[in-house]
Amino acid sequence: MNAPSKPAAFPLSRFRAHNGTVWLSGQVPVRGSDPIPESFEAQARLVLENVRAALEAGGSSLARVLKVNCFLRRESDMAAFNAIYQEFFSAPFPARTTLVAAPPNPKFLIEIEAVAAL
Repeated sequence: MNAPSKPAAFPLSRFRAHNGTVWLSGQVPVRGSDPIPESFEAQARLVLENVRAALEAGGSSLARVLKVNCFLRRESDMAAFNAIYQEFFSAPFPARTTLVAAPPNPKFLIEIEAVAAL
């Protein structure tokens, strides 16, 4: 008999595909059991890499992103974020909302969710 699987940390899906789009849950700066990076720049790149991986798992890509919602813990990180964002996205850029908000883990400096075409 198989052991029961470990329940998810949160009751959500990493992504859901529906009617030609893929919707990502908020992606945070974690990769497996690796420690959370301390610098904002490292966290931002890791989150965007996680966005890319989730999109690819859902059958899409960064080039097909329609809308991005970004949550930064500190307004002072906006300029750094804009520079890093352009390493992952190019014109025509997706529609985007960026808010200063507190992601649930105090170590998280950024969280990103996205919607993309399949």
